[in-house]
Amino acid sequence: MTQANFIMPALPDDLRAQGVFVNLEGDYTYLGDGYYRSMEAEHEGMLAFPSPQAAIDAYVVPLALSKAQAAGIPIPQWEIVNDQAVNLAPPLVAYPINPFQDEGILIADHAGMTEAFKSLTMSNKYAVVCQAMQADARIDTLRMVLGKCLKPEYADLADKLWRTFHIPLARVKIIVTEKQHLFSAIQPLKKEELTQNEKAIIKEAGLWRA
Repeated sequence: MTQANFIMPALPDDLRAQGVFVNLEGDYTYLGDGYYRSMEAEHEGMLAFPSPQAAIDAYVVPLALSKAQAAGIPIPQWEIVNDQAVNLAPPLVAYPINPFQDEGILIADHAGMTEAFKSLTMSNKYAVVCQAMQADARIDTLRMVLGKCLKPEYADLADKLWRTFHIPLARVKIIVTEKQHLFSAIQPLKKEELTQNEKAIIKEAGLWRA
């Protein structure tokens, strides 16, 4: 299979530069307020972060996985299914592909698959992305603010995710194994949910707006 090619503009050296719009809404869901803010900025001729297309790429899990892989970011083995005929054996993490849900579910064993798939597929109406996990792996969350994370172990990964996805505020799901951190999914991190230390990152960048 040919690897997808995602063309992204380089991040500007100064995010405060004229013609640059850094969208700090934190939720860039399609047709939501944050999405429209980026769309309006593009219509005004500005370079928006994220662009509307970048937001879609980030929040649709299969697209995000492909984009991360193209950038050299480690990802788990994954597949798209629309029933319980899953080739990957539990434990695994599954994410819905539908416009009404974004939270994934950790499926520990075969016994939990029926109920999990019923919920995620909305009774087999939508597909699901399944990601393989090692038995000793765990799911962690990286809170990313302008490419920075307050967990030191994720500093390099957060910077690479920022340069790859251009999402200013994000909650990133990570599969943590003994040897590496695997990118799993990107979800909204609303500005109202930021801690004082996270707000300080934005203030330091000269972008804070009360």
